[in-house]
Amino acid sequence: STVLVTGGAGYIGSHTCLQLLAADCKVVVVDNLDNSSEESLRRVKELIPDKAANLTFHNCDILDKDGLDKVFAAQKVDAVIHFAGLKAVGESVAKPMRYYSNNIAGTVVLIDAMEKAECRSIIFSSSATVYGEPATVPCTEDFPTAALNPYGRTKLFIEHMLTDIQHSDPRWTVVL
Repeated sequence: STVLVTGGAGYIGSHTCLQLLAADCKVVVVDNLDNSSEESLRRVKELIPDKAANLTFHNCDILDKDGLDKVFAAQKVDAVIHFAGLKAVGESVAKPMRYYSNNIAGTVVLIDAMEKAECRSIIFSSSATVYGEPATVPCTEDFPTAALNPYGRTKLFIEHMLTDIQHSDPRWTVVL
């Protein structure tokens, strides 16, 4: 299968790409290199040279509708793993609209591109910040959510958005 990984040149994204390649998947990376480096993908290819040809990279921002449409048009994508997004809590407090625009609007653009390409399977990398300050640790997924900053609220809102999409259209498979 072919998996598109947004934010695939980042730390977690590149490790995920390595595991996908090892599992014989074709991997398409979309990353704007804002907080990552194409070097990580070169290293992935070095670690698994016999699968290197199964990794393609597109320097593209998730807010770039035309760019995403071109990526999806270039090959059939079976599923998306969504890591792309701004992630600094302190910065999100200082610049909340940057986080709402990038993380939420970017995910809307991604979902629209997926729908157009008839790719309706997504794994979303959320964050424990959606739980705020839980009463006990470890925190589990059945804890109440209480995001305390714009970064956490963007992650929580995207969780709600994807859950609503899945409930409204049974063709969608969503993992949070």
